[in-house]
Amino acid sequence: MDIRAVLFDLDGTLVGAEKPFSDIKSELRERLISLGIPEELIGDLTPMYEGLIELSKKTGRPFEELYSILVELEAERMDESFVFEGARELLDFLRNRGIKLALMTRSSRKATMKALELHGLKDYFDIISTRDDVSPEELKPNPGQLRRILDELSVPPEKAVVVGDHGYDIIPARELGALSVLVTGHDAGRMSFQVEAEPNFEVENLLHLKELFERLFSSYVVVPAYNEEKTIGAVIEDLLRYFRRDEIIVVNDGSRDRTEEIARSYGVHVLNHLVNRGLGGALGTGFAYAVRRNAKLVLTFDADGQHLLSDALRVMKPVAEGRADFAVGSRLKGDTSEMPFVKKFGNFVLDAITAVFARKYVSDSQSGLRCLSGDCVRKIRITCDRYAVSSEIIIEAAKAGCRIVEVPIKAVYTEYSMKKGTNVLEGVKIALNLLFDRLR
Repeated sequence: MDIRAVLFDLDGTLVGAEKPFSDIKSELRERLISLGIPEELIGDLTPMYEGLIELSKKTGRPFEELYSILVELEAERMDESFVFEGARELLDFLRNRGIKLALMTRSSRKATMKALELHGLKDYFDIISTRDDVSPEELKPNPGQLRRILDELSVPPEKAVVVGDHGYDIIPARELGALSVLVTGHDAGRMSFQVEAEPNFEVENLLHLKELFERLFSSYVVVPAYNEEKTIGAVIEDLLRYFRRDEIIVVNDGSRDRTEEIARSYGVHVLNHLVNRGLGGALGTGFAYAVRRNAKLVLTFDADGQHLLSDALRVMKPVAEGRADFAVGSRLKGDTSEMPFVKKFGNFVLDAITAVFARKYVSDSQSGLRCLSGDCVRKIRITCDRYAVSSEIIIEAAKAGCRIVEVPIKAVYTEYSMKKGTNVLEGVKIALNLLFDRLR
C-alpha cells in the first residue's frame, strides 16, 4: 500500500504508566476542591482538558491556573512511564523504509517531551503535536490537529496511517480519509473513558503492528479486465488512493478496445493476453505475477466498477491482521437491495455446488472481491480458465487448509455491470466444469 506517513498516539500506544488516568482525574478533582471550587461545579471532568475549559467559564477562574494543575499531574505520572514492547523495533522498521513519522497526542507538551526524552524516542519523529500546539477546536478527535500535521508533512490523508489505542485517534483519521489502526491490548495509559469508532485494522500489540505493516507494504491488487474501456480508468483512479502504481496489476485479457491503452496511461503494471482466456486465465496470470513479487497480500478487484474501495479495505482487514488466509467479500451478507433476484438465485445454486466440493459453505462464492495471503495464493492451483475459477479458488483454498472468512460488502449494480459476470448459462457451465475437473 502507498503509505508515506504514520502518525502515532503517545500514551497507551507507544508508552504507558502504572497510574491510570482515573487516578489523575481524582487527584485533579481534589486539587480543584482545595482551591475552593464547589464540587458540584467541577462536574465529571470527562475529558479533563475540555472539562477545565468549561470550569474556567463557569467560575471565572483563569484557565491557566486550572490547567497548570493537570499539566503537573501528567508530567509527574511520566516519571514512572515505560515503553511498550516492540515500540523501538517498529519505529526503526518504519524509519528504514523512509516513512515519515509524527506524534499526535492529547497530552501536554511538558508531559510528552518528558516521556520522549526519558525513553530516547524524541528523534524518531519529524513532527510532535501536543494539545498545547493546537486550539481546542482542532484537538483530536477533531480533525484539525491531524490535518495540520499532514499539511506540514505534505502527505495526502489517504497516504497516511494513524495508530492509537482509543476512538479519539480513529475518528479524525476516518473523517479525513486516512487509514487507522487500533491497538487493543495496551491497558496502561488508556483514557478513562471509551468512544466507539471503527478502525481499518486492529492489532493486540506493537509486535503484531509491525507484522501488519509488513503485509501492507507487500500487497498487490489483481484487476482482471476484458473490454473495460468504459470503467477501467475510474477503477484505477480509485485504487490509486491507497495503493502504489507498481502494486496494481491489470490483466488485459485479450481486450479488443482501449482497455490496455487506458490502463497503461496510469502507470500501473499491465499484463497482456493475446487472446481472451477468461476470468480464470486472468486471475492465474495475476496470481503468478504477485507470487513472483513475493506478495504477502493479494486483493482481487473487478474492473467493471461494481466494487467499493471501502469494502476492499474491509475485506483486507482479517487477512492483513493475520486472523485469516482468505477473505471473501459477500454481497449476500451485506446490502442486497440492488442485487437482482436472478443473481441471488444463481449465486445460491453455485454456492451450494461449491460447498459440496469444498466441504465449506461460502455465501457468495462468485464474488470478485477477495483478499488472500501470499501463502494461500501459493497453495492454489488454477485449472479453470473461465468463471468456474471463483468456485475453484474456494475449493483449492479449503483443501489446502486456508482459513476462510466472509466479510459483508455491497455491490454497485449499473446497467453496464449487469451485462458482465455470470448468468444462467454460465452457471450451468460452472457446475459442469467443476464436476468434470473433480472427476479428472
